[in-house]
Amino acid sequence: MRITKAQRNAVAEKITSLERAFYGRGPRNVQVSVSDDDPVSLIVLSIDTLTVADAVLGERGYLDAVIKHHEALHDATRQDFLEAVESVVGESVTAYLAQVHPSTGHAVRVFVFSPEIPAEPE
Repeated sequence: MRITKAQRNAVAEKITSLERAFYGRGPRNVQVSVSDDDPVSLIVLSIDTLTVADAVLGERGYLDAVIKHHEALHDATRQDFLEAVESVVGESVTAYLAQVHPSTGHAVRVFVFSPEIPAEPE
């Protein structure tokens, strides 16, 4: 399997659009990297993803609340992000991980494609 530069750009656009729809604002920048080794992984780094409310919580010492908020968002929107990436790449994601840094707002999403791992449950 190979993920092209055009597909990486399309993934960046889809991730930006979904984050804008779900968070009320989009990230300042999205970077997409791909490992070509097996298993193939697509890594999406979103820069500056915190909402104003997240930033206020973080500045006042409620970093755990920011993390829990984003964990809930990642769980609730998981299928949307999987479908978006799969529609661009044309392959099923077999593992998906997402996390945000509560102070910087850097968010990472990792999509793994491997025939040896059972597909993500719906």
